Amino acid sequence: MQMQSRREMRKLARENKKLLKAQMRSSTSHVQKRYFSLMLVPSYSSGKTRSLKIPYATFYILLFLFLAVGAVVLTLYLRTQFLMQVAQDTAVSLEQVNEAYVTLQELTEEERLRLTEESVNLRSALTQERIRGEAEQQQQRLTYLESLESIQEYLAGLELQLEQFEIYRQEILDRLSASAYIPAVRNMLNEMHQSQIELMVSLSDLAEYSAARRARLASENTSDIMLLAAHETPPIAEEDAILNDLFDQIALLELTIEISTELYTQLDQGVRNISTHLTNYPTIRPVNGRVTSGFGWRRNPFGGGSEFHEGIDIAAPTGTPIIATGGGRVTFAGWSGAYGNKVIINHGNGLQTLYAHASAILVNVGQYVTRGETIARVGSTGRSTGPHVHYEVIQHGRSVNPVNFFLR
Repeated sequence: MQMQSRREMRKLARENKKLLKAQMRSSTSHVQKRYFSLMLVPSYSSGKTRSLKIPYATFYILLFLFLAVGAVVLTLYLRTQFLMQVAQDTAVSLEQVNEAYVTLQELTEEERLRLTEESVNLRSALTQERIRGEAEQQQQRLTYLESLESIQEYLAGLELQLEQFEIYRQEILDRLSASAYIPAVRNMLNEMHQSQIELMVSLSDLAEYSAARRARLASENTSDIMLLAAHETPPIAEEDAILNDLFDQIALLELTIEISTELYTQLDQGVRNISTHLTNYPTIRPVNGRVTSGFGWRRNPFGGGSEFHEGIDIAAPTGTPIIATGGGRVTFAGWSGAYGNKVIINHGNGLQTLYAHASAILVNVGQYVTRGETIARVGSTGRSTGPHVHYEVIQHGRSVNPVNFFLR
């Protein structure tokens, strides 16, 4: 009985041992299914092979994060490329407009000189005509109508030139109006339009008065032609009156030319002022990057509390080129306390831009720079929390929001 009992106990122990091994295998395979196993095989023969287990949940989270970061980086890259292309196209457009203005300015100057020269020639011709008339009254009566007609044709030609000048003036104004998105240019255009309107009113009044005199002069010339056809001569007093009317008409035309010259002078000055704005106005970003701190009140990153941020901070890697946002002359280039390495550019017309925390300055005081020219490199000098550009726009001594100057 004891032998049989011992055999049964041994048999029962073996069965329990097999059952335990089966349960351990099942548990091990179940655990393995909940992980990704990575085998790390060393490149040298004596190294040990190791395995790395990554839970499914962790693997899927890492995969999702990787895809999300990749999508964000791709989106930022495509957006940056688009903005760079827009900035380049805008710069090219501004250069073309500036060249067109210079050409228009040269043409208007040539037109003004030609009108002035023709006015002087006309006065000289009329003076010679009067002297010859005094010496030979009879010959003057015979040639009077021919001279009158030629002068009238000349006057008509001058009036046509004035009309063409008006068309040309309006074309310049229309082209200037295309740059009215710049506030300073818009204000100048408004002032120019107002002054031009006042002169145009005077010019319109002269044109109406001149038209009335031409109508009366034409009727008097018709009676003279009838007298000459009948081999008669008009009375000297009537002839003198016609000549006086003609000289009055010339005086009116000269006054019209003077007003037109004044219109041109104002237009030319406006083109010069606006051309400076088109060349120097700060319209682009100093670097391509993320704005980490905007204009206005913010939390002080050094010591807490609040402070007024007079510019914007644009993050960029150290060494990234900082470009001038508009043409102008460098008025400061050096160290400036909390700003670190700082550059200030004067763009004229009360506008200045400031670039701070640079790692290196590439321009000197007094140097003229153009829009897009590299002036410094991104750094973290002075009171800074990391590499970025502190950019300010100063208008008439007061800091304003730089974002309002960026081209949309």
